[in-house]
Amino acid sequence: MIAELLAWWRIDCLPEARRMGYRREAAALVVRHRRLRRHWADHLARTRAALLASARQATCSRDAPKRAWIMGAGLLHDVPLTQLLDCFERIDLVDVAFAPAALDAARRHPGRVVCVMQDVTGLIADRSGDSTGAPPLPEGAWCASVNLLSQLPLLPCGTWLRQGMAEPEVERRGQAIQQAHVDALQQAAHACLIIEYAQTHSPPGPADMLLLPGLPARLAASGWLQHDTWHWPLNPAGETGLPEGRAMQAWSR
Repeated sequence: MIAELLAWWRIDCLPEARRMGYRREAAALVVRHRRLRRHWADHLARTRAALLASARQATCSRDAPKRAWIMGAGLLHDVPLTQLLDCFERIDLVDVAFAPAALDAARRHPGRVVCVMQDVTGLIADRSGDSTGAPPLPEGAWCASVNLLSQLPLLPCGTWLRQGMAEPEVERRGQAIQQAHVDALQQAAHACLIIEYAQTHSPPGPADMLLLPGLPARLAASGWLQHDTWHWPLNPAGETGLPEGRAMQAWSR
């Protein structure tokens, strides 16, 4: 509890997002990362490798981007920043909450690393459910979404449920948030999308539950290429009563 309080105090967060609990969630993730570093090491390494492979592929193209726009990078746990600085002139770390590691990186690389405090859904300040309010991605940049897609609807949908909204409408809005994010990435000249595709359990636990059903087929049909798949032991034995993980996928275009 004290560790989370200290982490919470050191995190900078968008005011509207703070009221919805994003600062608390970010602090909890910082503390869990410290505690589960050994269990999460392969997941973080595979995420960094997928981002770097996509970035290098983009920089080898004829219209090589000079700017990177990395969404979900506020904690900087899974972003290979040093290597990406060799690929791009400017790197924007985009999130609603930033841990000291990201803020320190921006101070160490003024003008080259920038912390952009932005809600990529456009719905935190205006929870009307209109997913078209998402801000556009910067033109000509390599754009990455890092372990973000399945998380985007969680706190907004939780808020709508507490307000008494019917579950079918909440589910529809949540899916619209995710689709708008994918549609935005689809417009980028070069993009990388890393997703938590399914919730997994070890036998004899429940069957795997798809978090983004049908998305891989839609990505493949739209010209995305799958780079890697791996398993993230999100809650290993001893962390929760029922160990669980995530089936991860990395895509690029």
